[in-house]
Amino acid sequence: MESSTSLCLRIITGTVWFGLAIASVVIGAIYKDNCPIQPRIPIFLMVTGGTHLAFVLFFFLRCFLEICSIVLEGMIGIFSFVWFIIGSVWVFGVYSQYKGPDQCDEILYYFAFAFLIFEYVIIGLGLIVPCCTCSLRTFWYERLD
Repeated sequence: MESSTSLCLRIITGTVWFGLAIASVVIGAIYKDNCPIQPRIPIFLMVTGGTHLAFVLFFFLRCFLEICSIVLEGMIGIFSFVWFIIGSVWVFGVYSQYKGPDQCDEILYYFAFAFLIFEYVIIGLGLIVPCCTCSLRTFWYERLD
């Protein structure tokens, strides 16, 4: 049985990712023809939003179908990682050429840009926090001995 803190954190995380996924799909769909400099950016946002929605769904289904959910989450995770790299190339690749809304709608481009930066920060924290926690735990236990 999960602790109430873990369950609360899971609900908050799922809600944030759900909101970002919906926003990605909506912004990608609204501005799908408004980015001549890189027409794949709206597609990137719509697919990213769809995969995040699927991931959030399986995240909550894990309570009921644990094995099946873990396998599907893994497959979606691999696809999302590859798609994240492709999207980074598309969005950051035109950054130096981007001169304003006549080349790509500002809302679309800056949302995609900020979304990718947010994901880079989350990935970075996901790598750094466990290392710091482990280092602090080791330091703390060595001081107790």
